[in-house]
Amino acid sequence: MSFAPIVMFVYNRADHFNKTYEALSRCPEAKESDLFIFSDGPKNEEGAKKVNEVRDELKRIQTDSFFRSINVTESPVNKGLAKSVISGVTEVIRKYGRVIVVEDDCMPSEHFLKYMNNALEFYSDNKKIGSIAGYIPQIELPADYNKDVFMAYRSCSWSWATWADRWENVDWELQYISDFYKNPSLIRRLNSNGSDRFIRLYRQTKGNGSSWSVRFGAHLVKNGWLTVYPRYSYVQNIGCDESGVHSTSDDAEKMRVDLSNAIACPKLENLGVDNRIQKIMKKHYSYGFISDMKKLLFTVLIVIKERLKG
Repeated sequence: MSFAPIVMFVYNRADHFNKTYEALSRCPEAKESDLFIFSDGPKNEEGAKKVNEVRDELKRIQTDSFFRSINVTESPVNKGLAKSVISGVTEVIRKYGRVIVVEDDCMPSEHFLKYMNNALEFYSDNKKIGSIAGYIPQIELPADYNKDVFMAYRSCSWSWATWADRWENVDWELQYISDFYKNPSLIRRLNSNGSDRFIRLYRQTKGNGSSWSVRFGAHLVKNGWLTVYPRYSYVQNIGCDESGVHSTSDDAEKMRVDLSNAIACPKLENLGVDNRIQKIMKKHYSYGFISDMKKLLFTVLIVIKERLKG
């Protein structure tokens, strides 16, 4: 098996990066893997100190032998996470055809790279699969569910993998958004694992948002592609401490997992969507009945308004 390149995005948290890097280096497959690290530039002079602390660590590790190669790209300007991910993943995936992506606060299990590479190989020819998730919150699956993986319409941004033919042609400018207004089933599918998704997508079109993940997720949904999730998480997010762009301390307990549950050799299968799990995931990623009803009303109003404009 040829091992997929690993793409890591770092910014201004040297402590998070060190923990994530050290955990990743303990995966046995690291020695056969090329690691590409993209370091975003500081927003201002005040932030330059923390960015330089990360870059000092990047200089230190470049002589390490934990990976087959370590390649570092330092941006002189601040791109922001979305632009960094889009440009970095595109650059690497065009050369290698597939990628495994982690951020600086996604500390992996020792089984992470084995699972991700095996899944990329197993599902590569299954055109119903758009991406592989490495993280899953500690949700309680149905008592009679005995599979090691399941499928969902929600993509994952906390460690994931995909192939070039699924990544190419993503409409990052959201010119296809009208397809969602015309086809409510696409909205239902996008929101099937969390009532926040369509509204976040819509806000992107108004310049109120910078999420690459919701745009990639919408691309998968529009093509009818699913994401493969592990039964137990291979990643622990350590960034929900208000140090990250999209994290708060309130998220920490909700998103905590036990990495000791990660399965060394999960059985990979071609499965359909289990509607019971979709409902469990939606409940986890939503904020209760009243919040869901408000989002539903807002969504209906958006669709009506945009259809009238069209």
